[in-house]
Amino acid sequence: MIVNERFIIFMKKSNGLAYGRVGLLGNPSDIYGGKCISFTFDKSARVEISDSDYFLIKGYGVEERDLGYKGTHSLVKATINKLELSDRRFALSYDSEIPVGSGLAGSSAIVIASMRAFNDFFNLGLDRYKIAELALRVETEELGISAGFQDRYSISFEGVSFMDFSGKEYMGESDPYGKIEKLDIKEIPYFLSLGVKPKSSAVVHNPLRERFLAGGLEAGRIKERMDRIAELAVTGRDYLIAGDWHNFGGLMNRNTELREELSKHSVMDKKMIERARELGALGAKVAGSGGAVIVLSDDKNIFDEMSQDYPCYKPRIIG
Repeated sequence: MIVNERFIIFMKKSNGLAYGRVGLLGNPSDIYGGKCISFTFDKSARVEISDSDYFLIKGYGVEERDLGYKGTHSLVKATINKLELSDRRFALSYDSEIPVGSGLAGSSAIVIASMRAFNDFFNLGLDRYKIAELALRVETEELGISAGFQDRYSISFEGVSFMDFSGKEYMGESDPYGKIEKLDIKEIPYFLSLGVKPKSSAVVHNPLRERFLAGGLEAGRIKERMDRIAELAVTGRDYLIAGDWHNFGGLMNRNTELREELSKHSVMDKKMIERARELGALGAKVAGSGGAVIVLSDDKNIFDEMSQDYPCYKPRIIG
């Protein structure tokens, strides 16, 4: 609200919030028409949009007044371009508490928080499905980053979700929406272990996606392995609902092995996974593209041992 001597002007504002995501099972088959189980946790990205006489983006101590891709604010700029809002005037500020380059969907959270704020500010009429679909295309089409549907659907719907993306391996705009089943699960015996070398998910996903899109025998081999990873999520859904952590952990370990056959884990990710398993964790796998590992265990000794070498914490499941 702005007050002057003659009248009061109410400044319009809209806020968007989106939580980070942990991949439990099935990733990265979501990029290849697969199935996943994921949940959102209590670290978030936040966006505020307000009326302004000029265009402004502000975040991480940097201000800009144009939409050129210069390596700063690219996710927000790509969202604005995808939503065809480049001719509008507004001020946007944002921040995020999701660890950067950790594979916890920090980029997707910024995009979806932005979309939620724009959806309210400009009355765009976007539902959760449309936000998830558009959020993917912000990164794949505007920024050329290979990515899948897991992050966007998980964040858009929140909570613990079983997701089925059958038939969406080529990501056509006319493809049907993904199928989402919300699971009523509030507690999982887990913690996160973070690496110390952040990286872009594009480094992990782009090369494999290029091999798949090239077609031929290699594409068939990739799809066959991804289908096997996807089936782990189908089986794991029942174990998760039943609280059968022993068998669920075994599926997490198998997810890790199948992924390793297609795309090698980073040295840091592999060390964290192997250390967790050596200490007796029921399961361990990357929580996304890498940089953070989810460890299935409620043993304090395992947590304490892992914490000696890596930042570890257990965020609250939210949504």
